[in-house]
Amino acid sequence: KHDHLQVSEEDDPDLYEWTTLQRKRYHGIMKPPLPDSQIEKLEDVHFCWSLDWKDRAWHEKYTAAVEFYKEHGHTRVNKKDNPSLYNWIQTQGKRYKELKGHKPLSKRDLNLL
Repeated sequence: KHDHLQVSEEDDPDLYEWTTLQRKRYHGIMKPPLPDSQIEKLEDVHFCWSLDWKDRAWHEKYTAAVEFYKEHGHTRVNKKDNPSLYNWIQTQGKRYKELKGHKPLSKRDLNLL
């Protein structure tokens, strides 16, 4: 229905709390740690383990770009069809080129792309 795993506290407080708990268990902040079987299931749906909401937002767009690529064989998103994904892809290209005024991509982000 929503096509992403970014849950806000306002939209669904219970699910937001659950996803936060899974991230804390994964990072060892809370006990018990997540079993490998649960980690695998969450990774199968591209769950982002980062505790930082900016990383999770980046991961959400990355996942959308991967799904678009799988369906279309390219990442040339039409701005009118999906302006948010189009803008994200454009920004990653600019960051990749390290243009003035744009934060360069981290090594992790480069490896994912």
